[in-house]
Amino acid sequence: MPIRRRGDGEIVEEPTEPQTRRVGEGSRTTEAQTAPTEPASTPPADSLFADAPAAEDGRGEAPTKPISREDREGKTRILSPHRPPAAEDRVAAKDPMADPPVGWLVIVRGPGKGKVLTLGNGMNAIGRGRSSRVRLDFGDGNVSRANHARIAYEPRERRWLFSHGDGANLTYLNGEVVMVPVEINSGAEIQLGETTLRFQAFCSPDFDWPDVDD
Repeated sequence: MPIRRRGDGEIVEEPTEPQTRRVGEGSRTTEAQTAPTEPASTPPADSLFADAPAAEDGRGEAPTKPISREDREGKTRILSPHRPPAAEDRVAAKDPMADPPVGWLVIVRGPGKGKVLTLGNGMNAIGRGRSSRVRLDFGDGNVSRANHARIAYEPRERRWLFSHGDGANLTYLNGEVVMVPVEINSGAEIQLGETTLRFQAFCSPDFDWPDVDD
């Protein structure tokens, strides 16, 4: 700003007129005022992230996740999606005597030929459904879903009994239709639908599990 001295010796500052410059635009000439420019200021660091989404914790800080020991040491972690077995399943797996075998049915003709089905103590219902203790589900649609026939081991007298169940199709034992419970022995053949099974007893008058010393 220019400075001049007045007659009384006082020094005063006089305002200056804004400088002008001519800018050529084709055949026209315009005047533009030039204003003093201020140096650009660097925005504060925190303003650089003003448009960034807020952190989920609401404190303005990105939430941190604890680093596990495996991640620090570069170890591989194995995550198993399988559900651990229930307590009763573990007991049954460790103790086969919870339901020991007392006999077997072997498929000798029809769907599932060669398969072995285990018989347990007491009543054994035979059928295609999951509710059947002896599940005969190998593709024979003529076998009833539940309780087509029953085979039972009676431990007091150590004998085997066989009977027809609730199936609409008939049940045959050694080629004869079964309408009432009959006694059955090893080697007998049972026919259900298109499936023929051969019966083999394990427990009998000669042996039963109580005979085995612990």
